[in-house]
Amino acid sequence: MKKRILPALLTLLIALVAAGAIGEFAVRRLGLAPPLPEQFKNYASTPAMPYGPKPHSRASGRSFKGEFEYDYRHNAFGLRDGEHELSKPPGVFRILGLGDSFTYGVGAAFEETYLHRLEQMLNTRPGDHPRVEIIKAGIPRYFPEPERILLEKLGLQFQPDLVIVGFVPNDVIDTFYGLDAVTVDPSGYLLTRQAASPGAVGRFLYKRSHLCRLVLARFMAWRNDRVENWAAVYEAGGAHEADWRRIEDEFARMAALAGSIGARLVIAHVPRKGPWTDAHDYPARRLAAWAEANGAGFVDTRPAMRAAPSAPPLYYPKDGHCTPTGYAMVAGAIARGLEEGGWVP
Repeated sequence: MKKRILPALLTLLIALVAAGAIGEFAVRRLGLAPPLPEQFKNYASTPAMPYGPKPHSRASGRSFKGEFEYDYRHNAFGLRDGEHELSKPPGVFRILGLGDSFTYGVGAAFEETYLHRLEQMLNTRPGDHPRVEIIKAGIPRYFPEPERILLEKLGLQFQPDLVIVGFVPNDVIDTFYGLDAVTVDPSGYLLTRQAASPGAVGRFLYKRSHLCRLVLARFMAWRNDRVENWAAVYEAGGAHEADWRRIEDEFARMAALAGSIGARLVIAHVPRKGPWTDAHDYPARRLAAWAEANGAGFVDTRPAMRAAPSAPPLYYPKDGHCTPTGYAMVAGAIARGLEEGGWVP
């Protein structure tokens, strides 16, 4: 009996291995598996940040949709910025810029990010004004809650005179999923909660096998018990009303933290890739009303984006982030808003 079972098991094992190898080859050749987050590796959790790039780390390569090359370098604080002393230099007006991957500048060289361009624009204005220094603290996958934590744990130490928070409507969705929606893998990858759920063995297979990554991704999507409602992001009192209120609570906490050191808060609205309808005005209207009621500033970049020529494009068609042209448009709109509102000297 054993003599019959062993050959059968061996044959079955060989067949499974062969089928797996064929499946792996086919999935790789057809590009069916979701990409690894190569742009978001070398991450870590620190006392100042729930997650963020490791200090002095670098990530370079080509976006998984092939639309741009990237080279992201990080300073001693894990920020995509040059080095800064915590102590503010005399005679400097210092701005702390918070936000997500748009503020970080995914899809652009460092010199093309909107915070870097904004710094240049403010420093090349005519007339007599102090030198402006911007601490560029955008972190991919951030939203108001981790932004407030970063402000509280690290940002205030830079002694900013002004705090600008870049808001993108996907902040509502990220608030819905919560702070534990992403985790840092021990190897340094930034993973979603679903991607981390299979455990160490599952993560090992996810990173090294395209076939396993495809199967695991489909399984995790099937078992996901939280599904966002994008239409409700643009609705008053809709399914994401509780998330909108959490965002407003976080902004109130940021305003109080900024006020504790004599700084002020400005919210800058950056729209997601169009096409846009009148319904997409809702985030700007709501944020503007909140800012006015709470003594904060508000700048809406969407009118400038909407009025811009169709070419060159402002967003990457597949990736969805701004192109360098789009970031330049954002920087210009914010610079005008800060000057017109008297938020910068």
